[in-house]
Order: sequence, then C-alpha cells, then structure tokens
Amino acid sequence: METESFSTVAVTLTVLAALVIAANHFLAPTVDPREPPVIQQKIPYIGHVIGLLQYGLTYFELLSTKHPLPVFTLQTLGKKVYVVNSPDLISAVQKNSKVFTFNPFVSFVSPRIFDAGDDAMAIINDNLNGEKGPWGFIADGSRGMHNALAPSESLDWMTRTMLTKLAEYIEPLGESSDGVEMDLYRWSRKAFTVASTEAVYGPKNPFNHQPDLEETFWDFESGITMIVLGIAPSITARKAYKARTKFVARLNEYYASDGFKTGSDLMKRRLESNERYGAERYFGHFEIGNLLGVLVNATPTFFWMLIHIYSRPTLLADLRAEIASVTESSSSADTKTHRIVISRLKENCPLLLSTYKETLRLLTHNTTSRWVTKDTLLANQYLLKAGNIIQMPGYPVHILPSIWGANGESFNPHRFIKLEKKFRDKSQKQHPVAFRSFGGGATLCPGRHFATAELCAATAMMVMRFDIEPVTDGGGWKIPDWQRGKVTSAVPPPDGDLKVRVRKRKGLEDVEWRFGFEGSVSRFDVFDG
Repeated sequence: METESFSTVAVTLTVLAALVIAANHFLAPTVDPREPPVIQQKIPYIGHVIGLLQYGLTYFELLSTKHPLPVFTLQTLGKKVYVVNSPDLISAVQKNSKVFTFNPFVSFVSPRIFDAGDDAMAIINDNLNGEKGPWGFIADGSRGMHNALAPSESLDWMTRTMLTKLAEYIEPLGESSDGVEMDLYRWSRKAFTVASTEAVYGPKNPFNHQPDLEETFWDFESGITMIVLGIAPSITARKAYKARTKFVARLNEYYASDGFKTGSDLMKRRLESNERYGAERYFGHFEIGNLLGVLVNATPTFFWMLIHIYSRPTLLADLRAEIASVTESSSSADTKTHRIVISRLKENCPLLLSTYKETLRLLTHNTTSRWVTKDTLLANQYLLKAGNIIQMPGYPVHILPSIWGANGESFNPHRFIKLEKKFRDKSQKQHPVAFRSFGGGATLCPGRHFATAELCAATAMMVMRFDIEPVTDGGGWKIPDWQRGKVTSAVPPPDGDLKVRVRKRKGLEDVEWRFGFEGSVSRFDVFDG
C-alpha cells in the first residue's frame, strides 16, 4: 500500500525482502554506539533470521513486547534492521520519505513474487526513484490507483458491483428453514474473493467464470514465503509455484479477450500504465500484487468482525437497532422488502464503524518498511546507517496505554465513539500514527474507502438478516486463534475454521433484503481526523 511503489503489495514485499536480503550476507555488521540499542540473539548471526522465518510479521511484535524500547537494532547476516515502535519516531521516519524509501524492496522482490524476467524488471526499474522526473511504470501506476480508488462515481461503481455479487452468496444462506451449516471462514473467503474481483475485473471476471481459480489463488498465497526466498521454489513451493503459473495464464486470457473493457476504472487505469510502458505482455504477472492487495485482508477482517459481534449478544442487539435506522421497508401484494441504505451507514451507524475500527486495531499485524539510503540521525538522537532496513510494526502502537488507555489490549466496540467525542475538542488531537491498519504517511492505503464500505455493508446485511451460532461440542463460542507466520496479510486468517449454523431471524423469515445504493456509497474513510 504505497504511493511511490506497488501500493497493494507493500506488506508482502517489505517483510519478505528483509528475509531474503538478510539471507544473502555472511557476517554480523558492526554497530556504531549512536545507533539504537542492539537486541541480542540466542543463535549468533542467524537467530533473528530464524525468528522471522518462524513468526513472519509478528516476530517484530514479539521482540517489541519483550523489549519495550522506542527503537532497537537487530543484527542479521550482514544487515541491520531498525525496529521503530515510538509513535513520534514513526512520524519522523514517514516525514523523511526521500531518505527512508521503499523502492529498493520493489526491485529486489518483484522478480520472485511476479516471476518477472529481465525485460519485465527493466520496465519496473526505469526511473523507479524519479531521478528523471515524476514518471515511470511504478509512479504512474500508483497515481492511477489512488485516483481510481478515491471517493467518486468510479469507486461507487466498484462498491455496488462488489455488494451485488456478494448478495448472490448471501441469499442461499436463507433458503432452508432449518438454516445452513457451514465453515464460516471458507464461505467468507469464497464469497469475498469472487465479489471483490468482480468489482475490479467486471462482468468477465475470471474468478467468477472459472470457479477453480479462487482455490488456485489461495494455494499460491499459502506458499509465497518459499517462492520469495527463491530456494528452488518449483520444488520447495511446488503447489504455490504451479498455482501461480495457472492463474497468471488465466489473467492473461482475460486481457487478451478484452475483458478489461467492461472492468472498473481501476482496471482501465492499470492497463493505460501497462500500454504506456510496454508491459501488456506481463499483465498477468503484475496483477499478482494487485490481487494480494484486494483479497488477503478483507476476508479475515469480515470473519473476525462477525465473530466479535455474534459472540456478544448485547453488541449484536445494539447494532441491529442502529442499522434499523438506515433500513427502509416497502411492501407489495405478496412481498415485504427491507433495504439497507449504504450511503447512510457512516453518519448514522457509529457503533458499526467503531466495531470495524476496533476489529482492525486489535487484529492488524502489519509492518511498514523502509530502506535507509544515507546515514541519518533520526530525531537528532538515533543514528540510522545507509543500506539497512527500518521496520515499523503496527500492533505495538495499537496497544500503547498512552494512546489507547490501560485497557488497550481488550476489545471495546465503543472505543472509537468515545475517542471521536474526545477529539472534537480541537485542543486535543489523536496522534497521527495512532491507527496503523492502513499504513500512514506516503503509505496510506488508497483502498481504505473501498475496504471500509464493502466490509461495513456486508456486515450490516449479515447482522440484520441472520442469527449465527457455533456448531461445537457443548455449544458456546470457541473463537479460533489466528495464524502466526503470515507475511502477505496485515489481518491474519484464523488458525482453523469455525463451523456455524446460519438461520433467518425469527419474525423476518418472509422478508426480502436488498442493498440500497442511492447516493454515494464509497465515502467511508476511517481517517477523518
């Protein structure tokens, strides 16, 4: 999620790049006494590399919890990683984007993730750092993405398209009077994969017309770590390697058949950039990064929101009362219809938005990364040396007592309602890096409007239409743990699925439900202040 690079693949590229770069060196670097304090490793030279391979993004969180310092240094095989936890220091890094840059990660990891050869990389690297002016494949693609995903009619089209397709997956849940038993995450993943890609690729969406493509994509995503490490991936990550070849070919078929002509404005802007720089033949390869950005966080966020809501009866009741205020009813001779007006959710459903933000706050395990291009004294205190890496994990900031209070590690669906009331007094402001779920500064995710709209609208529809209960021995909600070691998703999926029964709400069995699309449905920004 990056203004100056492939915005939708920042998390994937940055963390995996740190692993690969570290693995290519052989000696521990010397440390200047002005650099941040060093965290020792149990196994000399390779201890932190092993930790990163084992825990992925969360390794930085584990160390930050054990060593609550504003910034510290990790020594790896010939490379240093500066882990920044202080909000003030994170702000200082973000403000100095020319010295602390992202672009080297793009050059290093793109060949591995995208399976990009020398010709494709020449296109990516041409004027990557903007030395010749504000142009280039990466720069133009990023600008096009930000423009297409800003609140507008084109983003309204994407949101309407996504929710219309999603309704096709929601509708069958109410067909049986006995309810439907299903694996909640598996259903959510299928529904969001097809509906979200429909919003991007339009009526000729290959994920809709070729159902096996959904599973193929997730096979690739599950093995991406070994692919990026580049250690004989056709053998060590055989399933993911073959999956990538398959869905790249399907995406190229979509391009060759002019499917993009009926796709979103986002899709068309990507194609303009491809054609401008002669990258059409690499369409399927470069779409990998965009797909990761569109898919890997929405599904788990939806899953965790539903669990947080349905496992708390009072919250469920309060949300239903709130969403009812934006639900319009109409009747005909034999049909009663309820319409949830999406454009009214933001202003009239503060508890829904607060629940969404709180879910992200506690379940986001991302990290923002930078490459140090020259020796710099950060905040006039800490020396960061050129050629090393900065990592800024989000979760330690999300539980800081100084920002979130003493109960920062607990789920409070009303938290953001109270905070917004507090910060209406202009003499008090929330720290600008307090909420890291969508990055920040130059890395603020352009897709945040779309993500918030689709997730809040989808959650509202489920809450109003259905009762959901777990199917477990002894009953009761047994909430699964989340997967450690994931590197492609900021919000991790569950470590195992949850079987549930979904039923129509009592007294509403004969009601038909619709999304109401009047007005703008894309103005959902969680960064209003």
